[in-house]
Parts: sequence; structure tokens; C-alpha cells
Amino acid sequence: MDEKKYPLLAAIDDPLALQRHGIPELEALAEESREFLIETINRTGGHLGAALGVVELTLALFHQFDFLHDRITWDVGHQAHVYKMLTGRASRFLQYGRWGGLCKFLERKESPYDHMGAGHASTSISAAMGLALARDQLGEKHHVVAVIGDGGMTGGLAFEALSMAGAQDLDMMVILNDNGMSIDRNVGALSRRFTRTVTRITTSDSYNAMREEMKRVGSRMPFGTEILKGLKHMERSVKDFVSEDRSAFFESLGFRYFGPVDGHDLSELIPVISHAKEMGKPILLHVQTVKGKGLGPEMENTFEAHAVSPAKTRPLEVNSPLQKSWTRIFSEGLHEIMAADEKVVAITAAMQSNTGLTPMAESFPGRVLDVGIAESNAFCSAAGMAIGGLKPFVTVYSTFTQRAFDQILHDIALQNLPVRIMMDRGGLVGGDGPTHHGVYDHSYLRMIPGIVHMAPRNELELRRMLVTAHLYEDGPLAIRYPRGNTPVMDIPATLEPIPIGQGELLRKPAGKDCLLLVALGTMVETALEVAGTLAEEGLETAVVDARFIKPLDEELLLGQAESARAVLTLEENAVKGGFGEGVMALLAENGINLPVRTLGVPDTFIGYGEYEEQIKACGLDVPRVLETARELAGLSGQKARSGTRIRKRTA
Repeated sequence: MDEKKYPLLAAIDDPLALQRHGIPELEALAEESREFLIETINRTGGHLGAALGVVELTLALFHQFDFLHDRITWDVGHQAHVYKMLTGRASRFLQYGRWGGLCKFLERKESPYDHMGAGHASTSISAAMGLALARDQLGEKHHVVAVIGDGGMTGGLAFEALSMAGAQDLDMMVILNDNGMSIDRNVGALSRRFTRTVTRITTSDSYNAMREEMKRVGSRMPFGTEILKGLKHMERSVKDFVSEDRSAFFESLGFRYFGPVDGHDLSELIPVISHAKEMGKPILLHVQTVKGKGLGPEMENTFEAHAVSPAKTRPLEVNSPLQKSWTRIFSEGLHEIMAADEKVVAITAAMQSNTGLTPMAESFPGRVLDVGIAESNAFCSAAGMAIGGLKPFVTVYSTFTQRAFDQILHDIALQNLPVRIMMDRGGLVGGDGPTHHGVYDHSYLRMIPGIVHMAPRNELELRRMLVTAHLYEDGPLAIRYPRGNTPVMDIPATLEPIPIGQGELLRKPAGKDCLLLVALGTMVETALEVAGTLAEEGLETAVVDARFIKPLDEELLLGQAESARAVLTLEENAVKGGFGEGVMALLAENGINLPVRTLGVPDTFIGYGEYEEQIKACGLDVPRVLETARELAGLSGQKARSGTRIRKRTA
């Protein structure tokens, strides 16, 4: 960190010092923190908008709480960048999302200030409720705060937790960071003026002392209960009038509601938090912020403010003539299908732009449904659509698909419904790290009876798989495709579907006693490169693109295994329960006794870093796969006569 450029930030060695700062000092620190965050994230790339919106809120929280003693949970995690900066990690932000560097989200192992890991959404209130229950059960004394926002309030888990925490009358504070991306903003100067006035009144010591005294006296008076009900109704009516029914909703769940409060006004934030934290009750503080504040009016409160790419030139851009993003390939393919069949609909969970559905939403109004951060709802509603005669394509990241496992198993597969599951960012995802790696879908979908699961190796294969999915009506079908780009291919005018369960023999050995490489998706290119090197060394190698995780092409695999000396499987998925174990089981069930090695993501969580670093750590880069292949074939110690390279996926 440049201490001359950021003197206030560099001087913080203990966030407790912020409790001694006055409003002017905190405002200056907020400005400096925002500048530092914009500079560093623009250099490293990553989530930015939500963090810029909570700069003042984070400073206000540190002014009122000691988060080594008190507890805080953040939703999603990318809201917590300033929190990380102020807890001793500012100097590490240039290693943000790098291999062995700073985590992009929150991880308990990184800092004692990170009380709950966060990468997915809508979890903060439930986790905070658990912390509050543990505190009370153990007789401890500390505050518990949950910060939710950036769409997190659209998830059902958040409301389940609100309902239970209110019913338990827990001493905890929920801060709803309303940045315009989840709950509609209040409009009009008169409304803001009234809501701020009511908030100042209802959080004041005198008002709450009077409120409690009236409750105490009223309980002893004749008709006291009716009087208290009337006063409570009057208070709620005033709040409803100025807050557009927000307070009525949250207070019906057992939470005292305060707000909306200007999340960028420290002189307003700090007194409200100070009063609310002493009430000893469930509190909902509604804070309005601007997503991407400081990026300028063109960027603030826009999708573009959510995340930025590193400020460097990439060798191949998404729209280069040589490369095309997998998301774009999917988008183009589904667009053609929707244009030809009005029964086809698309469903996503707060991922319309990220998954390439925006062109369909524009071209086919009413046929693209975004349910918010509520994957269970996305999949269960797709089941209903399928029953009703539509052809639903549910499109989310692989990592978010796992949030709806019960719906896939119980509501879709058990009823054998033709729901198409499109999983973007399958495999390792680089800097977004372990919360976003899509490396488990082979394993958890393989166990589901009747499901079809595919992975393409190139643009043409993905386009054909989409056609296959459109025509398939015998049950659920899933396609997973990776993040990043792939070489552009010529696509024929008419695309043939792929027969269900049919793999492809890409390299046929000249004779017997060969090494059989069976690969999927991104690993097919690696298998072909390894096979080419082994052939130069004198070892015949067969290469099969399995295409299907389930069902396997039993005829092809068993036929090739008959002439093989060993089998090596390659997948960008967890080895445990993955595709390779399916191949092993197939061989064993048919009495084929061969040495088999399964390569994939090992039984550990793969950290942040570049995609190439993650692939290498998993032993899936070309040199490591070649080494494993030689060992398996009994050729360990031999050297390749031609050079090898690490395959690079552009992002």
C-alpha cells in the first residue's frame, strides 16, 4: 500500500481505534477507502460495486462494535471488502484472488474477524441467528449483526431465518443494505424527510423509555391490553404511511424496523446503530446505498458496477475472431431454439446477463423468468412448467445448481420431468475460488436415477447438445460447460442431435496393448495432446470423448478396454464420486481387470488463483497427465522426445 497516497488507511493497525474517530475523520477515511478499493480492484479484477456502496456503513459498524468480541455475518461476501481492509488486510489487496493470496470473499481461516464464510447468497441472517442462539445458550454477552443485500434478500433462506429469529425474540441486528438491486428504493423528498424524522424519533432513548414505561403501566391498568394494542397500531400506522408498508412486513415477523436510513450519511447512521444495538431485541435496520458509489453516474447502480475485469490486455478477448465464450455459444444456440419453438422458456436465478439470457429476454418477452437468488424456486417452478406443457431451460452456474439439489432429485427426477439444466462455469473458475468452482455436478447428478448429464469439448458439440436437450422428453437432462473461451468453429445450418449415451472414439490405436484415455469436456484436448506425445514415444493410445457422464457409452468403453493395458480417466470435477469412478464401476461389473487411474479435482477445496495454477495443482496440466500416463503404462522414467505445454484457457 502507498502510505503517502493512503495515509489514513495505512495508519489503522486496530479497528478499535475507529471508535475514537469523529464524523469528519470517518468521512475522510471513507473517501480514502473508496479510492483505494477502486484502484486495487481495477488492477486485480473482481467484485466492486457492492463494496463501494457499504463504505460508510462499514465504518459506522466499526465505530459501534468490536468485531473480535462481537459477531458479524456478511451476505455473499463481496460486500465485505472494506471490512477486510480495516481488519489488517489492506496491504494484501493486490493479491486479491491470486494463488495463495487474499480470498475474494470471507473465509474463517483467513482472519479471526471472519466469523462466517460467505460466497453464496442469503445465508447471513440464518448464520447470525445461530450465533445469537449459541451466545444465549452459553450465557455469553456480545452483539450479533447480519448484513444482507445485493439481492440476498430475494432468497427464501433469508425469510425463513427472519421468521425464526423474530419468533425467538433474539437480540440481533439485521442490516438490509438496499442498493437498488433487491428492494425498490423510496422516492420523493417528502417521503425521505418523514422517514428520517420517524427513525430519529423511534430510535431515541426518550421515545423508547416512554414506550417501555407505557407497556409497564398499561399492563397494570384496566383495559391496559386494549390501550397498548391501540398505541402499537397507531405507531405502526405512522410507520406504514412513511415507509410504504416495509415496517409492517418486518414487524409482523417480530423485528423492530428502522429506516430507510441514508447509508452514506455517517451522522445519520451512527446514532441509529448506537440506539438500536442497546434494545436487546430483533432489529431490522433498512439502509439505502448506491451500488458502485464513486464510479460515476454512468456506472453507479448498474450491472456493470457489479464486477470489473483486470486493467490489462488479454491475449484473446471474448469477441475476438478466433475465440468465443462458452456463454455466448449457449446464448446463440438457445436463441435459435426459442425462435423456432414458442414452448421453450428460460429460467434463471439472478443470472440473466451472466448466463447470456438477456438477448432472449429482449427477443421473446415473457419467456425468460428471473426468480432472484432463489435457485430452489427456479427448479421447482421449472417442474411445474414442464408438467404444464412448456419446455424449460434452467440456466445458472454449476456452483449455484447445487443449492437446488432437492428440487432436482425430488421435484424433477422423481417425477421424470423433462427439465433442461444448463450449468455455466462448470469446472474450475480461476479467481472466484472455492465457493464458485463448478466441480461437483458430475458427482451429485450421477447418483440421481434417470438423469442425463453431458459435457461438450468444443463449440459444435455444445450446439448439438442443446439440440439434443430441446428434443429430449424422457426426463431431466443437464449440460455443463466451462467459463472462458473456446476456438470458433463453422456451424452447419442443420445440427444433428447426439444419441443419448453415445461417446466418440477420437483416436483409434493401431493395435492392441494400448493405453486408453477417457476424457470429458475441457479434458479432451489434454487427452489428445498427451496421446500424441505418447505415440511419438512408441506407446499406442486410444482417446475416447465420453460426452456423457451419465449414461455411459458401455459398448464403446468396454470394447476399447478389451485391447487396453490400462485406463486413465480425465475430468474437471471432483474425483470422489465423479465420472472416473463410474468408469471403474463399469469395468468391474463386467469383469474387466485392468489398472485404472482417475484424474480430476482431488479431495480438497482448491483455492483462489489463475485457472492454469488450479489445473496444475490438480495434476490436470499436460506435463502432469503425461507423467501419470507413463507411470500407468509402465513407462515411468522415459522422457518425451517433443516438448509439452500447459493448456491455457482464456477467461
